[in-house]
Amino acid sequence: MSEDIPSIAIPSFQQYQNAFTAYIRDPVAHAKPDRVAAKGMDVYKKIVFNNLFESLSACFPVAQKVMGKRAWLNLIREFFRNHAANTPIFRKIPEELLTYLTNLEQHAPDALPVYLTSLCHYEWIELLVSTMPDNSHEPTTTHAMTNAADDLLANQPAFSPTMQLLHYQFAVNKISPRYKPQEKVATYLLAYRNAEYLVKFIELNPITYRLIDLLKNRALTGKEALTIIADDLADMLLENVMAFGLEILTELKTQGVVLGLYHKA
Repeated sequence: MSEDIPSIAIPSFQQYQNAFTAYIRDPVAHAKPDRVAAKGMDVYKKIVFNNLFESLSACFPVAQKVMGKRAWLNLIREFFRNHAANTPIFRKIPEELLTYLTNLEQHAPDALPVYLTSLCHYEWIELLVSTMPDNSHEPTTTHAMTNAADDLLANQPAFSPTMQLLHYQFAVNKISPRYKPQEKVATYLLAYRNAEYLVKFIELNPITYRLIDLLKNRALTGKEALTIIADDLADMLLENVMAFGLEILTELKTQGVVLGLYHKA
């Protein structure tokens, strides 16, 4: 026999907080809290939204230009009104917008441009990479990293801890007010922060993306990863794949994407 669980009354100060924030987020649907001056409430409402709007616009400048001022403003108002954030950290709000866009894309795919979520993710990556700690991906206990100029094929390359491999269905790096894609184009990118703490993007071809993905996620030497790729590319000689791979890895080391090599302890 089940027993009724008694409801817990919400303290009055929390009732006030809920009414206060509900009105700020959606003053049309929610009444202003009692004993609060309408003028002061409107000033506070404006300040909160403007701070949010300016922060998101700074993180997503291309998305704002592509959508246009009115559509972008309406999108941020809807996000402010409807989305329940999972973090109190203000700098993480752009990531919350991505969550909102992803959900909206799934449940109302015709509500936004088809490329918008991908574009916003691409723009957000710059913020992510710029704030990542250098030790975000520590080497495994069975490896030690060295900066020695050893053979990139005979060893496992050690990538920048800020490196992000990106695969989009649209050419997000080319989107602008003059180019708004409707057709999908597989786009492979690499983002990282260089020694001068500048965020850089590199466009990759599918083979280079596959090579870096193998080296990043599996304990393989350059030669081992390229052998796997050569097996997949039956029409290319192994020696040509090795030469191609060495050229790519050497260039990545020059650019500061490859920081050194992992050696087994």
